[in-house]
Amino acid sequence: MDTDPLSDICGSARTPVAWVRAGHVGYVGPDLGVEPHSPSVAMLSVGLHGPLLVHTGAHGRISTGSFFAPARTTQRLVATEGWILALFVEPAGAPATAIADEMTASVGVFGLDHRRERELVELCSAESVDPDRIYARAVAGPAPVTDPRIEEVAGTIRDYPDRTFRADQIAANMGLSTTHFLRLFTQQYGTSFRGYQRWSRIVRTVRNVVAGHDLTRAAIDAGFATPSHFSETFRDMIGLSATDMLRAGIRFDLGTAPAA
Repeated sequence: MDTDPLSDICGSARTPVAWVRAGHVGYVGPDLGVEPHSPSVAMLSVGLHGPLLVHTGAHGRISTGSFFAPARTTQRLVATEGWILALFVEPAGAPATAIADEMTASVGVFGLDHRRERELVELCSAESVDPDRIYARAVAGPAPVTDPRIEEVAGTIRDYPDRTFRADQIAANMGLSTTHFLRLFTQQYGTSFRGYQRWSRIVRTVRNVVAGHDLTRAAIDAGFATPSHFSETFRDMIGLSATDMLRAGIRFDLGTAPAA
């Protein structure tokens, strides 16, 4: 990775930004000191001023300019210098392979050194960060076509994260065994049926809090049994508490989608 400064990109005078889109959730800003975490969706991270140090457990410490982690893998990233890009990619927007194919090296299941790493860094240097351009450069071409039955199920989960969906009932309606349905969902979406429900609830909660709703109420309305259940799930997936994130001075970009 070329680590020369890029006109003070993402410097201290700028405000960190996080966004929520239909298909991706991202953050450009300083290292927030996250703990080891295991998101339910794939994640691409890029060091904007210098390499990342990644702790993966099985593979020890890795130094790399950009790092791809498939869904449900545990890692902890540390920026050696300056800011980072963290891009969580929902399977609905681009299956894991759409980014994994752009990594030029690998260690186990993890990808290293994105093919367009330099372009991603430069996009983060813009005065106004464009989440959709960042996403477009991170993904390799069009997403593979998914089974329409699975896409319909996933779409319903995204639209109604507060509901409890049972795999056995959905499988029966599709004429499949529960085991076959769960395997098919994971193959098509790169994450588990239950994990995708948790992720959809996290996204809905964050969206509603940023839109001005009370955190406790937003978590319950999104389908979490209790506020503590939300807090535990958020920390497990993101690596820090929701309260710490909301107090970090981040500007949130919700795009045009309604908070619902």
